[in-house]
Amino acid sequence: MCYRALQLSGVTALARRLSTGGVVLCYHNIVADTDAGWRDNLGLHMPLRTFERQVRWLAGNHEVVSLHEFVERWSHRESLRGVAAVTFDDGYAGVFDHAWPLLRDLSIPATVFIVAEAPGSDARFWWDDPEVVRTYSETRRRHWLTAFRGDGATIVASLAPAHCLSLSHPPRWCQPARWDTIAAAARSGLGLGVHSATHRSLPALDERDLRGEVVGSRAVIKDRTGVTAEFFAYPYGLWNDRVRRAVYSAGYRAAFTLAADRRIATPDAWTLPRVNVPSGIGDAAFHAWTAGLSFRRYR
Repeated sequence: MCYRALQLSGVTALARRLSTGGVVLCYHNIVADTDAGWRDNLGLHMPLRTFERQVRWLAGNHEVVSLHEFVERWSHRESLRGVAAVTFDDGYAGVFDHAWPLLRDLSIPATVFIVAEAPGSDARFWWDDPEVVRTYSETRRRHWLTAFRGDGATIVASLAPAHCLSLSHPPRWCQPARWDTIAAAARSGLGLGVHSATHRSLPALDERDLRGEVVGSRAVIKDRTGVTAEFFAYPYGLWNDRVRRAVYSAGYRAAFTLAADRRIATPDAWTLPRVNVPSGIGDAAFHAWTAGLSFRRYR
C-alpha cells in the first residue's frame, strides 16, 4: 500500500525523473503462467505475464540498453538518467524459452549470467530442491552460505539421507538451459556473462577454488558458446576485497552485486549494484524500485 500511495501521489514519477544513476535489474527465471504455482520461497520464478507487463512498462518509461552500453556510459561518466539494463542470473531454461523470445520481439537487450557447470545437467539448482524448499528459512540460508559455503550438493545432502532425497526428474521450467540453447540465443543477440562455475559462496573459498570459479568458468562458457564474457555476477551477491581482486585480475570489464541501495556513492566497475526483482513484486513497487525508492533491504 505504501508503494501504491507513492504512485498515486506522483512521488514515484518524480523520483524517476530526478534519478541520475540508471538501474540494472536482476531477474532469475521466467515461467509459463501455468507453472507459477510453485512455492517460490526465494522469489526466483516469475510468471511470464508479470514479466511481460514489467518490461513493456520499462521500455515505455526508460531507455533500455545493453549491459555493455550501460557500463560504457558509466565508465565515461555519461548521464544514466532514465537508463536501464536487464540481466538474469543462473541460466534457467525458462529465460530462453519465455523471456528471450519476448525481449527479442520488443528489441530489448539483455544479459544472462551463466553458472558454467550447470548447463547440460538434468539436476535442478539446489535451492529448487523440494527438501530445501520445504525447510527453507533465513536462518538456515545464512548457515548454508557460511558453514556449507553455498555448495549445493553438501546442502542438499545435509537435509536427509541420500536414499531419501528427491531423485525425480525436475520439470523443465526449473532446469538449467542446455548449451546448444544458450549458444543459439547468444548468436541471436543475447548477452552472456559469468556467474561462477558452481555458484558457491566465493568469499568462503580458498585461492585455488576461487580461481576455478572466476577463471575456469569463463573458459568453459567460451568453449561451449564462442563468447568471451566481459562481465561477472557474484553468486548470492557475496563478495569481499579478495574476491573483487580475483575478478579484476581475471580481466573482467565489470562485475555486479546485489545491493541494498543501487545509489552507491562511489562504486567501482567491479562492485556495480543491481536491483533484484522478486517474482511476486507488485507493479507499484516495481515502478518505485526502478526509481530508487525502496523500503526493503535486499538479502
